Amino acid sequence: MYCTQCGTANSDDIRFCMNCGAPMVKRGDTPKDRSPYASGQPQPPNFAEQSSNPQYLGQSPAQPYPAYPGAQQVYHMPSNEGSASGRAVIAMILSIISPFTCWLFLSVPGMILGKMEMNAIQNGQSSKAGEVFAKIGFYVGLAVTALSLLIPVLWLILKAIGAFAF
Repeated sequence: MYCTQCGTANSDDIRFCMNCGAPMVKRGDTPKDRSPYASGQPQPPNFAEQSSNPQYLGQSPAQPYPAYPGAQQVYHMPSNEGSASGRAVIAMILSIISPFTCWLFLSVPGMILGKMEMNAIQNGQSSKAGEVFAKIGFYVGLAVTALSLLIPVLWLILKAIGAFAF
């Protein structure tokens, strides 16, 4: 059976298209018979009726039911455009204090948190206000990590060639 909305081939025993979620209509069925609300479930709110009814004026319409049973609704956290996220601030703090304390043990988490926050900002999941903090956390963490790995190697090389007299 083919979907009437997108043309995707579906098996005959499903009620909704596997590609677009549109109700599947068999020959002889009406779309009303295949509705997810035909089995006695509560009907979705009628927004046209609400907008013309003075009782509902000034109120936002109720959250509509999903397009088909089992549909997941995606909720986005409201972004606080005026402030940086905690992850960006923590990334920056860990990276900045790492050379004065534990080097790798703080620079690596700072670098990882900074990169995670930069990705979240790029995908629109976090506020752009934390972009500078996240970049500082990532790049300072990267530099401190590189230094913490380079300094012991340089010390061993100088020790091996006898640059130190002790």
